[in-house]
Amino acid sequence: ACEIHIFAHLAAPPRLATGSAAMADACKGGPEDQKVFVDEDGVMWGEDELGRYRIDDRVWTMNEIRDHPLFMTDIPSDPRDIANYPMLQALQSVLYDDQTPEQLAEHFRQQGNEAMKMQASQIALQNALAFYTKGIEMEAKDDKLNSLLHANRAAAALKLGLHLKVVDDCRRAVRYDSSNIKAWFRGARASEALGLAEQGLKFCEGALKLDPKEPEVLRVKKQLQALLEREAAAQAEARRGDLKVANEKRAAVATVENLLEMRGSRLGPVLFDMSMYRMANGGETPCPKVVQDEGGGPEDVAIHWPLLLLYDEVNQSDFVATFDERCALEDQLQIMFPDDRPVEWDEQGKYVWNKLVAYLEYYPEGSSETSQFRVDPAMPMMEVLKDRCLPPCLVFHVLVDGSPAHVVYCKTNDVA
Repeated sequence: ACEIHIFAHLAAPPRLATGSAAMADACKGGPEDQKVFVDEDGVMWGEDELGRYRIDDRVWTMNEIRDHPLFMTDIPSDPRDIANYPMLQALQSVLYDDQTPEQLAEHFRQQGNEAMKMQASQIALQNALAFYTKGIEMEAKDDKLNSLLHANRAAAALKLGLHLKVVDDCRRAVRYDSSNIKAWFRGARASEALGLAEQGLKFCEGALKLDPKEPEVLRVKKQLQALLEREAAAQAEARRGDLKVANEKRAAVATVENLLEMRGSRLGPVLFDMSMYRMANGGETPCPKVVQDEGGGPEDVAIHWPLLLLYDEVNQSDFVATFDERCALEDQLQIMFPDDRPVEWDEQGKYVWNKLVAYLEYYPEGSSETSQFRVDPAMPMMEVLKDRCLPPCLVFHVLVDGSPAHVVYCKTNDVA
């Protein structure tokens, strides 16, 4: 079997170990004009008319033979994979080292064009992208060439559905060369696919300056104009809808304020950031709303309040989206803290509805800071809220009556 040896010429070999037994063994069987030496580290060196060189007498493995360019039966289909083949990279550097950036960029452009001829294959399109990208990376000084590279890469990306990348490349292409009509047109098509009618029309305008009668550009322009009209109509409808919702909200707040004024109460500032509770409230910011039952009499009109229940001792909270003010607080607490079912965070089982006390926050007259008072849990909320300035979401601090935490809370907040 034939053995293939690897060698490399070196300018400065290490010190020779002449006269050793290893050297004598290495010389056996060599040509008469070949000098072979083995240094003290056991490395074999040869010397001929070209100079000294290191000898590697390892037998090549099948993997090394397979990956050598002379024996390869397959070339990597993806140009990006060449980094995994050092010998191919070395061969590539020999081919390209004497080329200018412009020559290399043009070479990669042509390679990309060849890949585009097989555009029915997604792999071919990806290869085209890789070749055009490699050409752009050459940083050629030729603006027209750079424009072609970006426009061609946009063509490959357009077929792959990469519309954002298409628009980006087309912008660059027309900056390099404003006469590149294909770049203008591809930018218009990608913009249409993205639903960006106004941007697409600007690309069309650029193309039509170069060729006012280009049928494909005129066709896309017409489609974009129709899309822009639909967008404008949709935006106008959305604005009307937003205005209607805003007016309804203002009317609802005014209705609440009028009803509260009849009771000597009013709405004050929002006490807590309620954005985290919007999802639990159907996507709307929690606020009180007036409701009227079927009877239609004064007793059938009430306010539904959002409630925030804070359990300071355990750093927990509950949000109630709708609470009818005709009910008492204990009605709600009885649902949430029944005798026979403690909540998950109540490890001691001490939070039971009839063992709890609640303190409501409100704004004293002329103050921007809140105070608190103890609520009678059996009293209808409508009576509790009379003659108070209240936040839009009622805030209650709930504790176990007589517990050490309750005692501390009363002292800290000056409440009984």
